[in-house]
Amino acid sequence: MNSKDSRFSDQEKAKFLAAQKAAKEFIYDGFVVGVGTGSTVKYFIQQLGELVDKNELEIITIPSSAETHLELVKAGLPVSTLLEYPEINIYVDGADIITKDYVMIKGGGGALTLEKIMARASQEFLVIVDSSKYPRDLLSYPVPVEIIKQAIITVLQPIFNLGGELQLRYGSGKKGPVITDNGNIIGDITFKKEYDPFNMELNLNNIAGIIENGLFPSDADKIIIGNKNNAKLIKRDS
Repeated sequence: MNSKDSRFSDQEKAKFLAAQKAAKEFIYDGFVVGVGTGSTVKYFIQQLGELVDKNELEIITIPSSAETHLELVKAGLPVSTLLEYPEINIYVDGADIITKDYVMIKGGGGALTLEKIMARASQEFLVIVDSSKYPRDLLSYPVPVEIIKQAIITVLQPIFNLGGELQLRYGSGKKGPVITDNGNIIGDITFKKEYDPFNMELNLNNIAGIIENGLFPSDADKIIIGNKNNAKLIKRDS
């Protein structure tokens, strides 16, 4: 894809430019690169593949999902695991929304558990999004949760007590709820009243049966926002 290609929407151009900036300016030779999941990340993978193919870069990649693993293999990139490379130089991923205070909600692709593990295991977490994702109100997007199958009923009341309403996520191509790479259920919690994302992240994870949730209150070190014309860094780590 070329960012000036008229066949692509402004949003796709924005995703491409954010991914391009990440690949060309923040990935260095010899890096172990954690790679997230989602539509913007696919452009990032394409960019990495081109750089490696031109012998401009030699890296190891760690995927956050089965989908990303396949994309990395298709791009001709060397793939490994956290078991072999538990120390990641940089983790690059998208986000569903980012608030003005840089609180993120992630997990729209269903890979939130490994995404959070990798984000917090990396030396640096770089987020790449298009401008429709920032700034957004925290209540504008539900909080994804990964739930053990046997607990999908028992978690309902504790979630309600926190002010949330759980809906199991359903996809296409199969009957029943969406199943994660870990074999669990994905649900989405809607909140109608403002909440503290730091406390809510902890409170949700304290509910027996919930493995992880998609609140990332203060994880991003750097955020690249793309629009149809360019991409810029809006947050630098302190």
